[in-house]
Amino acid sequence: MAEAQIAEDRPAAGRIQRLGSVLGRFGLASLSSAIVSVSHLAVQLFSIHHLGTTAIGTLAFLLVIIQFGYSLSNALVSTPYTIAVNQGEDADARRFDFFFPVNLLLAASQGLICAAIAWATASPLAALLFGLAGTFSLIRWFGRSNAYAHHAPMRAARSDLAYAGTIIIGLIVAMRTGASLPAIGAMLVAASLIGMLPFGLAFLRRHGAMSPGRALSAYRPVWREQSAWTLVGVLSTEATSNSHSYIVTLLAGPTAFAPIAVGMLFFRPVNVCITALTQLERPRMTRAVARGDHDAAIKSERMFLAALILLWLGTCVVAAIVLEVFPGLILKPTLDHRAVIIAVALCALLSLVQCVQTPMSVMTQARRAFRPLAAQSLRSCGVGVVAVTLLIVLGADPVLSIGGVVLSQLVMMLGIWRLDRQWRRTQRVEG
Repeated sequence: MAEAQIAEDRPAAGRIQRLGSVLGRFGLASLSSAIVSVSHLAVQLFSIHHLGTTAIGTLAFLLVIIQFGYSLSNALVSTPYTIAVNQGEDADARRFDFFFPVNLLLAASQGLICAAIAWATASPLAALLFGLAGTFSLIRWFGRSNAYAHHAPMRAARSDLAYAGTIIIGLIVAMRTGASLPAIGAMLVAASLIGMLPFGLAFLRRHGAMSPGRALSAYRPVWREQSAWTLVGVLSTEATSNSHSYIVTLLAGPTAFAPIAVGMLFFRPVNVCITALTQLERPRMTRAVARGDHDAAIKSERMFLAALILLWLGTCVVAAIVLEVFPGLILKPTLDHRAVIIAVALCALLSLVQCVQTPMSVMTQARRAFRPLAAQSLRSCGVGVVAVTLLIVLGADPVLSIGGVVLSQLVMMLGIWRLDRQWRRTQRVEG
């Protein structure tokens, strides 16, 4: 009897040990990323209670653009840099300094786009501040990627904590002095600048290590081999994931986008953590694949998935509690409450699909299968853009446009799953 009890306890103990391993491995990156997400959530909650409906939609759209910038940085700079410096034990990081000026060009481009959007929808002052926020946010983001690429996660964590702390202090001050869209832009500028301090002056100086022309010339082989296909994938993925954001804002305006933006609030932390954990796990997968340790790469993929599912479940619990017990935190009289509830439910489904898809996608990148990944992304992009556009043009409630995005992400997930299964079968045959 005692032996049977011990045998029953072993699987439970194993599950607890595996859960502890997942939490320990991703705890630091998850915690610091979650704190950044909470600060962004606080900004948008603050905007809901202190800004007009149009300003709420404008701010949410600008944050979507900044988030898109993170994806672009991952595609064009962070992923190639991480792969380059993790291909072997003796990789010399200084040979890849050309990534830094390329990152600066990308950051400046995002700043101009943010400035143009804020100019068209808000004011010149908002344009200036959000232009700077867009630029500095990408420089800080590459700093995080650089830290993870060199297996120094504490630097990235310190940056996140400094960034989030500055935003929280700014919100406390704004509660006393008054709120406006430019004031929120100023908070993001200050947070990004202070968040860059843990990376040191040497990191900033490397952005001017060579002229843009020389940097782009050195970057050209990377573009041909990796970034061109990754960029196609990112653009199509963005069109797939956020087509509702762009199409609703373009065709119906920021006011119509506001309920969708509020619904997306709960799952923004999941999106930020997906991106941050990808930075943490990509070097590990890349190095495992490069040395031929496919079992380690697959184990990494599974742990990544487990961490994301745990994060998603926790977020769903928080969303349910807030909507049931504290609805005043997220809802205000000028917003359509029914539309917000529908948006939260659809965003939960969308977030789940993204959590399942991301580890397989990162594994595919680690295997350098950029072209087939881009092909899957283009296919799902077409489905998403057509579905969302039809819903809006045919007069459906704008919030239902999220359903079109869910459909396209399902197409993407199934396509990447097929690529992942094919690769695993190949490894078993070769083994």
